[in-house]
Amino acid sequence: MRVRRRNISIFSISALDLFAAALAAFILIVLVLFPYYQMGGTDVSMEELEELVEKRRFAAESSDTDMAVIRALRAEIRLLDKQYKTTAENMSVIQAKLLEVQKQTAEVEIPDPPPIPRPDPVPEPIPEPPRSINRGVEFSILGLATSKKDVAIVVDMSGSMKAHTGNVTTALHEILSQMKSDNRFVIIGYRGGPSYSTFPANGRLTTANAATLQDAHAFVDRLPRKFGGGTPTQSAMLRTLNLKPEAIILISDGQPDDGNPRGIVRNITTRNRGKSEIHTVAIGDYTKDKNLTLFLQEMARLNKGDFVGRAR
Repeated sequence: MRVRRRNISIFSISALDLFAAALAAFILIVLVLFPYYQMGGTDVSMEELEELVEKRRFAAESSDTDMAVIRALRAEIRLLDKQYKTTAENMSVIQAKLLEVQKQTAEVEIPDPPPIPRPDPVPEPIPEPPRSINRGVEFSILGLATSKKDVAIVVDMSGSMKAHTGNVTTALHEILSQMKSDNRFVIIGYRGGPSYSTFPANGRLTTANAATLQDAHAFVDRLPRKFGGGTPTQSAMLRTLNLKPEAIILISDGQPDDGNPRGIVRNITTRNRGKSEIHTVAIGDYTKDKNLTLFLQEMARLNKGDFVGRAR
C-alpha cells in the first residue's frame, strides 16, 4: 500500500496571528508608558544630581585638605617627640653632673668658724652706803637702810613669787642676820584670801635674841612652800600698821589685787600719818613692770622710806 506524504508546516496561521497580536499589545503598552520612563528609577532631577555631584567633589577636596592637615600635624608631633627625647637626654646628663657636684661638695670639709670672743662682763656697781649710819641697827638691801629698832617685814607670798624663791629667802636671811639683841621684829607673809603666815605665830613683834633668830631663819626656809594665790597688799599693810612698828619693809613682785594701786598708796599713807617708815623692795625683773615700780616708789616716797630693786 502506498504511503501518503503530508507537508508539515512549522508555523500555522493561528500561531502567526498570536505573535502579531502580542507584538501589537507590547507596542501599545510601550506607547502608553513612554512618558513615564523619564520619571522611573529615581525622584532626583538632573539639577539636583549635578548639585549632589558638586557637593561630593567639594567633600572629596575637603577630605584631601583635612588629610593634608593631619599629615602636617603628624609631622609636627614627630618633630616635638624628637625634641622631647633630646631634652630628656640633656636633662639626664645635667642631673648626672649635678649629682656629681653634690657628691664632691659633700666631701669638702668646711672648717668651723673661729669662736666669737665674749665681751668682758660689766662689773656690778658698788652699792651706795646706807642712808643712816647713826645709832641702832641698819638693815641694808642694795642700799636700803634704817636705824629703827622695831621692824615689820611684810612678804608677798602670791603664786608669782615661786619664780623668785631663792631671791626672797636670801633677802629675808640678810635682814635677820643684821638684827641685834635690842631689836624687835615680826615677819608677816600674805597671800590671796587674804591669809597670813607669821613669825612669831601670834603675829606680834618679838625680841631678836639668838633662839628667836634661829627659829626665824627656819621659818624663812619653810615659807616658799606656802606661796600661791593673789596679792592682797593693802590688807597686809593695814594689818601691819596696827602693830605700830617703827619701820616696815614691804617685799613684792607684783601689783596689789585688792584695790587700785594709787588708792592703796593714798589709804596707807593716810592711815600711817608718818608714824612708820615704809621701805619697799621690788623682787624679780621689776624694770619690765612699770606699774609695780611706780606703786612701790610712791609708797616709799610718801612714807619717809626708800625704794630698791632686787633682780637676783
